[in-house]
Amino acid sequence: MSRKASYSDYQEMLGEIANRYDKARAGYEFDFTTEIEPFLKRNKVLADQLLHIQTDERLTERVREVMSDELMELLMSCHVSRFSLKLYHEKFKYINMWVHHAGKEGLL
Repeated sequence: MSRKASYSDYQEMLGEIANRYDKARAGYEFDFTTEIEPFLKRNKVLADQLLHIQTDERLTERVREVMSDELMELLMSCHVSRFSLKLYHEKFKYINMWVHHAGKEGLL
């Protein structure tokens, strides 16, 4: 993905993360080579692009860095059934909140 990511790209990715985590919690075991690796490769670009979105008084450079790091962890952990539901929800809500803010403010 060489183009700039849009708000809808992030919403689509978050939806896919939620679906994958639900499948993992239901007992599905993802194949690393055919399912996890392509997913990570495709969405790592979105995590990296978070480091380059515009900032405002609330969405600071530090928030961008944390968002990108949290997203990378969530992208990997959503495939593991034993990943804490509480931690998953905390990370998911944090990322979703800032993506929504960036979209609403025209930063994405």
